[in-house]
Amino acid sequence: MNALQKTLAIIAMLILVSQTIRHAYLIWVEPRGSVLDKYDQPLKNEITGATSLDELLKRYEPIRKQVDAAKEELAKAGKPYGWQEGVEPYKSESALRAAIKDWEQQSKEIHQLRFYWLIGLVLYVLGLLSYSKFSRWLGLTLVVAGFAEFIYWTSPTFFGPGTREYDRLLINKFAFSLVSLALLLVVIRLNRIFANAQELPKP
Repeated sequence: MNALQKTLAIIAMLILVSQTIRHAYLIWVEPRGSVLDKYDQPLKNEITGATSLDELLKRYEPIRKQVDAAKEELAKAGKPYGWQEGVEPYKSESALRAAIKDWEQQSKEIHQLRFYWLIGLVLYVLGLLSYSKFSRWLGLTLVVAGFAEFIYWTSPTFFGPGTREYDRLLINKFAFSLVSLALLLVVIRLNRIFANAQELPKP
């Protein structure tokens, strides 16, 4: 069993360390500016500066009304809508709509992260108790299931930057990754997974 525990611990350590470093890079190091930003101002600043979903919605509503009015005029004139998508107010409406959808998705992911990470913590605690008091195999299974939840829900996100909710998601993932890594070190220490053969207690 010790060989299996070593293998699982090494795999979990590699994953958690690498993704924690990646989260830290995305939060504090990755450049987010672009030479094309000046062409998207001031709308991009409005989107990235929004502190809540309601703030984005307030900016979206008047532009959406402009788009609806413009669509009605196009319909009366018998002109198609599609070729207008790259010009204002359609361009701003599309950018704000995408930002709102991203915010909602990232907020949903934060809730999922917290909920499933807590489920993983329950499995982790039950696993430690089972390992020490009932069955080592059952305990190991529950601990592995707990770390599966930790690793999956703190894995890198594929939604790009653009709103403050994205930053909040990254910070949550970074924090939970760090805690998961600390819990892994606790398991390694308690079960003496990397102890030398002569240091292991006799069965």
